[in-house]
Amino acid sequence: MKNKNLVSLTIGFAFLVMSITGLLLYFNLKFGETLHIIFGLIFFGFAIFHIVNNWASITGYSKSRKTQSIQKEFWVAFGIFALFLIGGATEIEPFKTLAHGGKILMGGGKKRQDDKLAFTEVTTNKDIKGTALSIMIQKGKEAKLPIIAIWTEDSAHNFVEPLFVPKQIVSLDEEHQNMPVDIAIREGEAIISNFSATVLPSLSKKTSSVKPNFEKASPSENFVLKTNTKATRLFYVVMSIKNDTQIEDYSVAIDPQTTSIAKFQLADKKLINKGIIEVE
Repeated sequence: MKNKNLVSLTIGFAFLVMSITGLLLYFNLKFGETLHIIFGLIFFGFAIFHIVNNWASITGYSKSRKTQSIQKEFWVAFGIFALFLIGGATEIEPFKTLAHGGKILMGGGKKRQDDKLAFTEVTTNKDIKGTALSIMIQKGKEAKLPIIAIWTEDSAHNFVEPLFVPKQIVSLDEEHQNMPVDIAIREGEAIISNFSATVLPSLSKKTSSVKPNFEKASPSENFVLKTNTKATRLFYVVMSIKNDTQIEDYSVAIDPQTTSIAKFQLADKKLINKGIIEVE
């Protein structure tokens, strides 16, 4: 048995499996992820032997036999490698779209929600009479799976009522961390649990018995909350957001008689890029 033949054939079969499973993963089909990883390791291991056994030939491709100078083919190949390495690592366009093109295509041609500036509309407290609010939340890049609660407090900072409290919490295991959240939920890969005020310390200090008023989890994308509060005089809109172990709190005073638009203070904050409250 010839070692070179064994190594080359093994690399060839591993490459075939990786190509097929890579295409399946590119188009967001669940089958093949484990196979892709296993054969990737096999490919890597035998590639080392292939490089060692063929080192003379590889160096011959890079240098001119006559002048011993680096050939232009080497620089072209290296340039292509560096271009795609840097572009993929930094996720700049068009590499970002190229990397997620299969998922976009399988999703009906729509980009992931976190790849575009779009806002989902959420409505709560329809039956409450008082002050109507429109709260626009643009999340930061670090807030991939945020847990968000928004509520009102009176002028003495006593809890009044929830404006937005989700019923569910969505999380992803390590295997699916890079999967778009909406796709993970649709394909049953997301872990869903019940919300508890203890998840957000600022909320649990104010009230431990708050009832959710939104049947799903906090939106993973930007959203606009249309809601009502019974407060008609000076009150505070308070928001707490958690992503993994990071928690941030926001608060802004609202006087319905004089305030039409207010903004959350975002200094030294990373989970929210923009928070605007409009009194309607």
